[in-house]
Amino acid sequence: MVSSKHNSLGRIRKRISEELHSTREIAKVVSFPKAMSTFVGKIDIQLMVRSGEVETTHYKKHLLKKHKVMNQYFSKTIPVVPLVRNEELSPVNEALKGCVWVCWWQGLDNAPDIVKACVESINAKVGNHRVIVITEENVDQYVSFPKVMMDKYKAGIVTRTHLSDYLRLELLSRYGGLWLDSTFFCTSNIEFVFNLPLWSIKRPDYLHISVASGQFANYSFACDEEHRWIFATLRDYLLAYWKKYDYMVDYLFLDYLIVKAIQDYREIAKVFSKIPPNNPNCDELLKVLSKQYDVQKWNELIKDTNLFKLTWKKSFEKEVDGQLTFYGKIVS
Repeated sequence: MVSSKHNSLGRIRKRISEELHSTREIAKVVSFPKAMSTFVGKIDIQLMVRSGEVETTHYKKHLLKKHKVMNQYFSKTIPVVPLVRNEELSPVNEALKGCVWVCWWQGLDNAPDIVKACVESINAKVGNHRVIVITEENVDQYVSFPKVMMDKYKAGIVTRTHLSDYLRLELLSRYGGLWLDSTFFCTSNIEFVFNLPLWSIKRPDYLHISVASGQFANYSFACDEEHRWIFATLRDYLLAYWKKYDYMVDYLFLDYLIVKAIQDYREIAKVFSKIPPNNPNCDELLKVLSKQYDVQKWNELIKDTNLFKLTWKKSFEKEVDGQLTFYGKIVS
């Protein structure tokens, strides 16, 4: 069941208005037919999400066309941002090396049960690495936001979600470590990611709902100290966007910017290409959360996957016919 607050009529109207405005702006840069193909692709993404994300040939064709047009759009509108070098970055605070970064702006005390369960699971599976939950109260201890973003945040243009986009890139550029969205459920040790130059959930040939076809996922990033320059550069691409725009041209605009950076710099592309494929069943636990818990199904899911992306935007049943569901098992 979709959360009524997240999917309220007012919010739906607002999103439709935003998408129509974005389509008009995209048409000014490419063409009206191409802009309409992006609008159709956005509709298809919503249909896929509501149908269990089953990608048909029809959806795939539309989404590939959308991604091609949006990549052209960003190529024409966002300049090549200078590559940041590691020597330009400040040394990492020893106390904050190898941290796990999670964000829940309101604080965990005010988080939904599924978020609390996810953060607890992360704490349990990262060994001696410190987990820091970023909130409104402590964010200033770790990062500062550029004036242009804060001005637009106060004006209601930049949202908390957009701030969190910048936050993850800035944290990794300053400290390295691991960023995970607060709705990741972790089932086994993930310390190995701290030994890699760059890491993200990577599922080659993943659904084309993914801008990068599974080559990375911006809700899961990690880097060592020597590769912080990558995230500093990605941060600057994001900042270039907000300096130019007062609206979200596409919900997946951060992914498009990352793809642009990869296309602009072979140095970045090379490091991204070396991320080992991982977590093929990342989205599968979400699909069965309201179903009765089954240990055989659970073992199948965790056989080659230890990070599962869940959501707080839907509600799930804790029991079915008096038996715990997967959701019930997780939160209890």
